[in-house]
Amino acid sequence: MISDPVAAPSPRSRRHARLGSLADRRLAGLTTVAMGTGTVLALAGVGSRAVPLALAGGALAWIAIVLVMGHRWLDPMLVVALAVPLPAVWAAGDVRIAAVAPITAAVLAGWMIDGGPLARHFDWGILPLRVLGLLTFVLALAAVASPFPLLALREFANLILLFGLLIAATGFFVERPRARGRVAALLALLSVGCGALAVLEAVGVLPGEFPRFGTPYNRAALGFGQPNGLGLFLALTMPLVAWRAGGAESGAQRWLWRVALGTTALGLLATFSCGSWAAVIAGAAALVLAREWRAALRIAGLALVSVLFLDVISGGMVQDTMARTIGDWVVEQRASLTLAGILMFLDHPLLGVGPGGFEMELDQYGILVPSLFDFQPTPHNAYVQMAAEAGAGGLLLYLGLLGGFLRRSARAIRVGDGAEAALQRALLWSLGVLVVEGFFVWPYAHGTGQAAILILALVASAPRLDSGSTRP
Repeated sequence: MISDPVAAPSPRSRRHARLGSLADRRLAGLTTVAMGTGTVLALAGVGSRAVPLALAGGALAWIAIVLVMGHRWLDPMLVVALAVPLPAVWAAGDVRIAAVAPITAAVLAGWMIDGGPLARHFDWGILPLRVLGLLTFVLALAAVASPFPLLALREFANLILLFGLLIAATGFFVERPRARGRVAALLALLSVGCGALAVLEAVGVLPGEFPRFGTPYNRAALGFGQPNGLGLFLALTMPLVAWRAGGAESGAQRWLWRVALGTTALGLLATFSCGSWAAVIAGAAALVLAREWRAALRIAGLALVSVLFLDVISGGMVQDTMARTIGDWVVEQRASLTLAGILMFLDHPLLGVGPGGFEMELDQYGILVPSLFDFQPTPHNAYVQMAAEAGAGGLLLYLGLLGGFLRRSARAIRVGDGAEAALQRALLWSLGVLVVEGFFVWPYAHGTGQAAILILALVASAPRLDSGSTRP
């Protein structure tokens, strides 16, 4: 008698399977109840400024999210992307906790429960691991040597949270390649939605907190808390909207996405963020790294034409912004903040003043710049901030990290197939935006930071086609 090599499950094993699925369903039900209850309690606590109630509800909801992520009942990277534009869960005084921060922590906790980087199936993709590891080490040394250890530890923890998301997202996208397209498409849809809401906030349909004095407009900020944050998000994700418009399958879809692209551009205009406008145009130059000269020139030309068109239909918003920028005291103050940051770096060239130390040391170095009177927690320049807070090593490693991603994205365009090359072209443009935006803002605050990290992970999870190996 020849036995079947695949034995049929016994009644006992089937019973255990049913019990297991029943336990999973009960756990899922209890988790859903806990998440809903915790969210309601947290919102009630925030609304009434009852800190204990808000903390208790938030903790309950957070534990429920960890269980959801650990069991992969939801796509964790879609959850992070959806949380990016959400408003702060707490904002009082100088303390602002973006909703995406605890959600990111929950996703990473669930990822660790699921095995994290020690899982058998984990693949690091094409992450520049050596540079990332050295940068983490230098930042840790800078935090230990900082004269403000508690502040440095907090800021270092924020950066570690983003680095952890980068590793987890890369591994997730490598394991599930189709998730790359879903997350990229979701970021594009969020960009369009935020662009439409930004226009409504700018014209007063939605309440705004940043009036544009001398005009009937507001500077749109939405849930990002300030206009430059929204501008950075829209600038980073606009290339993905253009990617969706270029890859539409039918004429109707193509025109729909073109309208969506125009909506995103209007939303970017509504932030009145000159740095973000410049980054979208100048960031296209990154395509030259992939020998995409025509694409870079075409994008820059279309962007300039679009700016002129938007200026006409908005009644001169662009001209007004440019006129205000020339001789604007805000621009002068940011230049003074940058100079103060350079002075900090020159005094602490090895390890800087520690993560977050710029704000604390500005009282000492700001008086050395006579023109500075508007003291801010950041120099509005990521490169100067990295140099001031992590020294020359931190700055060089950060530049090396950006360069590694740019090089990998450019190569993925040259060796990828049509669909992958189109996505990488948009991602390379987004990377160029990130590089240029660094001259105007610190891009790794929670919210914009998660958006930037997801884009980096999409680059790092590109199919490997070198050395004759392929990955689906």
